[in-house]
Amino acid sequence: MTNRTKDKPAATDRRDRSRTRRDGLPSSEWVYRRLREMILTGELHPNTRLVELHLAEQFEVSRTPVREALKRLAAEQLVVADPMRGLIVHAPGPNEIEDVYRVRDALDALAVRLAAVRITPEATIRLRLALEQMRDAIDKGRVDLTINANMTFHNVIYEAAGSVTLLRLATDLSDFVRRFSSGAFSDPERSKQVLAEHEEILRAIERHDVEAAAAASSTHLRAASTYLVEAGLPHALGVGLTSRLAPGA
Repeated sequence: MTNRTKDKPAATDRRDRSRTRRDGLPSSEWVYRRLREMILTGELHPNTRLVELHLAEQFEVSRTPVREALKRLAAEQLVVADPMRGLIVHAPGPNEIEDVYRVRDALDALAVRLAAVRITPEATIRLRLALEQMRDAIDKGRVDLTINANMTFHNVIYEAAGSVTLLRLATDLSDFVRRFSSGAFSDPERSKQVLAEHEEILRAIERHDVEAAAAASSTHLRAASTYLVEAGLPHALGVGLTSRLAPGA
């Protein structure tokens, strides 16, 4: 009995050491990054129950790095404590989504205004290429590639705006929006609408029309918010879906 008890910590330590240096990262950092990415991409749906023991088994680490990772995710409000179910993936409600998109509308409007003035020929080509990649992905039904092209389009605009502060402020909101991209872009009609809205933004930027670019950006963001709240929110929140990391959810 004594020998078995003494062996457990050593076995746990060996398991952690063998798994904790993925890409040179400690276990807690690796688990944190992996869980965060799963939440942002929608692999872990909102309202999914996060059981420390199950996650430790899934990632083949001890419970300590999982506990540390969950604390960090809770500090970012990606994970919240539910009185009945314990820790769950945060599920934003309509008011929160509208609030985030309202702020993002203001930031994106400033970004496209600056981009319309400062855009370079190289950046214009990159924006046009992102739209072509998005169109091709939509035609092929590749939601993952559609999301990537969408992110590229907005990232290039922020880069073209040339404001480090603006880019920093927009990053957290971009992560928030990523959580619902798969739901929105799984709808072919909404995907085509987004493509058309992007076209309007790019045409205004190419003309160096500051006001038109800002107006097109606001139209795009308001349509996205409306879609999520009125049409896409149940799907985006994973209603009726079960995560593979949510036993007992």
